[in-house]
Amino acid sequence: MNESWHQQVKNQHREEIITAGRELFLQRNFPDVNIREVCQLAGISRVTFYKHFSSLDELVFEVQMSIMQQMTEYILPDSSVSGSGRQQLEAILYRWVDYAKNYPRQLRFITLFDLYYDSGTASPELKQQYEQFINTEGRQGFLQPILEQGIADGSLSSHLNPVHSGFFIFQTLMGVLQRMSMTRLPDYGTTVAYDDIVMPVVRMLVHTITVNSSQ
Repeated sequence: MNESWHQQVKNQHREEIITAGRELFLQRNFPDVNIREVCQLAGISRVTFYKHFSSLDELVFEVQMSIMQQMTEYILPDSSVSGSGRQQLEAILYRWVDYAKNYPRQLRFITLFDLYYDSGTASPELKQQYEQFINTEGRQGFLQPILEQGIADGSLSSHLNPVHSGFFIFQTLMGVLQRMSMTRLPDYGTTVAYDDIVMPVVRMLVHTITVNSSQ
């Protein structure tokens, strides 16, 4: 009983740290956040922080994984969703756009994290942990089963390579959404709305893998 209570407190402290770090990282660029601020917001001591995380970098990775998990759960259909491969793909892409519109700070964080990750300053251990996270539970290549279904039911081009096409769709749409999360739309004397930029990209992606047999 006592051991169980201590474990619950420990788990609670860890979640409080992650929640505080996430809030601060989304408010500001995470290089501008320090451990003292995280501890203050979480209501814990530095000693408690270091019982759960060896560095602020480790917390940054943990927050990135929580955001990627949130995004994946938001955009993927549940098991009750039916329809052709194309219909399911379109539904995913529309939910993806909806997520980006509702959570622009999360998209900005992912952008900053990608730059940080590619800079080479993160430890090999953290990178390995992150790669394991990405490569499990369908986070890597989650579009592939939908594309394979579309090929099988004839709603998508039979010439598609599901792996290559999934990567192409992910990189294209994610790049546009990340860019939009950091861009102030210009005023050219007429309103340029978010959907004016993003939705043609979604339609282009679906059209390409439906009729383009050269991919």
